[in-house]
Amino acid sequence: MYAATFIRERRIVLESEVLDHPETLPLIAIHEIFHFVWTGLGNRARHEYSELLRCEWEQRAKGELGESSSLKKERLRPGRFDPLSSRAGRDYACESFCDTAAAIYSGVADSNWFTLAQRWKKRRERWFEERFLPAIH
Repeated sequence: MYAATFIRERRIVLESEVLDHPETLPLIAIHEIFHFVWTGLGNRARHEYSELLRCEWEQRAKGELGESSSLKKERLRPGRFDPLSSRAGRDYACESFCDTAAAIYSGVADSNWFTLAQRWKKRRERWFEERFLPAIH
């Protein structure tokens, strides 16, 4: 673990070792910042993102866009994926959201952890654009 976010304390802790790996620092920092975004996102948007993941799951999409979500996805039980009613599903959805944001906004073009097929990555990018670009412009 290179970083941790403490939502209630409004604090992010980065291990000093991260500074020795400048190629991954943007991914880690953006990921941690987006834990705050996930918390403030609201139920409707979190449910929409979770439904996007459910669609991927049902179509057997392999891979992820970061280490955290990859590890959480591996721990999900085979069969029906319910990101809303199971703790494992909610944890995976959160980590997937944060890793996806890091892949989109960090400026890192490629990583060993970017294993999700382009078609699924593009769907996630569109979802993020629809939610966040209107607020930016």
